[in-house]
Amino acid sequence: MEIYLRPMLATDAADYAAAINESLSSLKPWMSWAHENYQPDEAIEWFRLIDRQREQGEANEMGIFAASDHRFLGAAGIRYGQTPGEHCAIGYWVRQKEQRKGIARQAVMQLAREGFRRPEINIIEILAAEANAPSRAVAHSCGAQLIALRYGLIVLDSGPVTAAIYHLRREDFITGHPAVTL
Repeated sequence: MEIYLRPMLATDAADYAAAINESLSSLKPWMSWAHENYQPDEAIEWFRLIDRQREQGEANEMGIFAASDHRFLGAAGIRYGQTPGEHCAIGYWVRQKEQRKGIARQAVMQLAREGFRRPEINIIEILAAEANAPSRAVAHSCGAQLIALRYGLIVLDSGPVTAAIYHLRREDFITGHPAVTL
């Protein structure tokens, strides 16, 4: 399935909330913001925040949509490092009924290409809870290398957990590393 990314609009809020509510069993273990009865007004508040971050050059959080029928599939974003030595990072989630179709991988690859267009970015991080096998599989399928396991970088509702730290490297995108081609 082909996808495209675009900023979220107020008209997407109901579908965004519905996707979260439909996907709670796969989101709640890993995303502390996911909760029962997520409402469209919460989505609109989130969209306003990410619009401000985009305008300020801090991040680019986007909706993931099906190219064929413009169906909302999930969300993904890149956050840019704000201090020297701070890596930018990519995060993603896909609505449960659309998982395991390569959607998150395509979104990560598009965002990584966007990030590497900035000459100062050489590494993009992906953090996933150590036990979050699906998210870790996406990182691996994109050619990201596991750098370390570190406790406390991710805090879930149950408390801090060990995070798997993956790095995407600019040189893999420039040299056409086999794992990073679509």
